[in-house]
Amino acid sequence: MPVITLYYDDLEELSGLDKDTVIQRIPMMGCDIERIEEDHVDIEFFPNRPDLYSTEGVSRAIKGFLDIEIGLRRFDVSPSGIRITKDREIEKIRPYLACAVIRGMKFNSRSIESLMALQESLHWAVGRNRRKVSIGVHDLSGIKPPFRYIAQDPEFRFKPLDLTEPMTMREILEKHPKGIKFANILEKFSKYPLILDAEDNVLSFPPIINGELTRVTEDTKDLFIEITGLDPSVSSALNIVVASLAERGGKIESVTIDDKVKTPQLEPRAMKLKTNEI
Repeated sequence: MPVITLYYDDLEELSGLDKDTVIQRIPMMGCDIERIEEDHVDIEFFPNRPDLYSTEGVSRAIKGFLDIEIGLRRFDVSPSGIRITKDREIEKIRPYLACAVIRGMKFNSRSIESLMALQESLHWAVGRNRRKVSIGVHDLSGIKPPFRYIAQDPEFRFKPLDLTEPMTMREILEKHPKGIKFANILEKFSKYPLILDAEDNVLSFPPIINGELTRVTEDTKDLFIEITGLDPSVSSALNIVVASLAERGGKIESVTIDDKVKTPQLEPRAMKLKTNEI
């Protein structure tokens, strides 16, 4: 199960709670404290609560648990005007897609670390080690919509994250550490998933690696988030990510997919339960 690192100063800024209160009360929320350090605490949460896999999610939950902020948390979603299309070939490879735009972020080292850790925890808990769901987070400033989600020839070249020279998609699977680790997900396909902008710049090669062009830094203000996968749980993963970013002041905007569907969809849902189940 994922172990989440909560820095006391970061959690206090988001929730207003001091270190001692967090340590005393957080086990009551159905989690285990793995270790207590001078500047942080490591918490293990169960797989049925992936919304708690970040400092932001824990802050939101513990404020409700302690009656600091009660009631259903609602998130405003505005239209971004940004579109993404899927080609027909991708339907046979990795067909599900959910996207969003987040604007007005003010990142620091803590918030970037929290976002990256949330991404990897969701890859494990929801994504089944990226096979079922994979998440790409991109700096929007250097790319131009509309975007395209396509099936691309393995000999297509681009510059993957953390490298200075382009590689073919096949070379990434054979030589890049991330490619070697997750190559088995794509081993039966003759073409690979790729997300491009209007000028054919690469955002990502899901579920393997992002392009270097869209690296997120402390200077990043606006984000494009794309989540690809094999079933509708891409939408659940997207909702968790955008809700976490909204807790830090980000403004959520929707993206239109194939001129039909807009994501994210954060409206409350009603669930019917039988009284004997309760």
